[in-house]
Amino acid sequence: MSIARTIQGDVAPESLGVVNAHDHLIRTGAGEVYIDDDHLLADVDKAVEEATYFVEASLKWSEKGGTVVDMCPANSGRDMEKLLEVNKRVKNLQIIATTGFHREKVYLETRSHWVNRYTVNQIADLLIKDITEGIDRHDYSGPIVERTTIKAGCIKFSTSYGMITAFERKCMEACAIASIETGAPINTHTTFGTCGLEQAQELIKLGVPADQIAIGHIQRNADVWYLKQILETGAWLEIDGTNRIKYQPDSNRIMELRELGEMGYGKRIMLGTDSGKASYQKAYGSVTGVDYNPAVDGPRMLDEGFDPEYVKDLLMYNAQRFFTMRKDS
Repeated sequence: MSIARTIQGDVAPESLGVVNAHDHLIRTGAGEVYIDDDHLLADVDKAVEEATYFVEASLKWSEKGGTVVDMCPANSGRDMEKLLEVNKRVKNLQIIATTGFHREKVYLETRSHWVNRYTVNQIADLLIKDITEGIDRHDYSGPIVERTTIKAGCIKFSTSYGMITAFERKCMEACAIASIETGAPINTHTTFGTCGLEQAQELIKLGVPADQIAIGHIQRNADVWYLKQILETGAWLEIDGTNRIKYQPDSNRIMELRELGEMGYGKRIMLGTDSGKASYQKAYGSVTGVDYNPAVDGPRMLDEGFDPEYVKDLLMYNAQRFFTMRKDS
């Protein structure tokens, strides 16, 4: 039987409802917060409020509510107890937790980081155990590993702006091993939409099935020809970055979705919001937040003449298929 792995256990993929394929509800510290404390999302009450907005908007599309894929990876501020508390307090919400790695920059002093001290297989083993046994209570930030019962259902892999560093390549190899071993999907981070094609090509060379790879944040490269090259590898696209007018208008994302859908790629595109800063969330005062896809994007696409079934694929059905574990683990 197909399953999706949530923090409260394995569920039928069709129970996920509306899926936000890339977002953040809890981040308690680590490198991103050190660089910019706007990334701190440690307040459980605020996370409950934000998740509630998402569920309320999702219920207009699905009676099952919604699922947030919390994309905070290993050693990046994960706190499973807080994330579970949020989940338990919000009805009709499911959460998928993540293992894997962010880009090198957020680990600060990478020369002494354990990624550079361990072998690829040792690193892969840590990721595999996050998925099969439970995520470390201390987020792999100290010498003691104490596993919770909360398992990851997704693997994150990330690259820098216009390059894949040696640190990131080592992480990629470990992520590939973990994905092949567990059947967990890989949902990536690209920096400003660069290296997306290379991510897909390299992961496929390492043996990861193309349809278990989603290239994330790729809307930042609003070049439909380039996006088509990624899709032609068999990989997916994960489109997020909602309401980031400082980078580009939302009309670019809508254009990408329209044109790629017309080309026949509509079954391999997912939506997220990546509202990973306090200033991007309603609970902290923003006018938009984690609910943007069902609350704004969905109605806008219908208003602009999108096929309603395609809109449902983008909001729900595509991601329900993608976040399916491909083997028992």
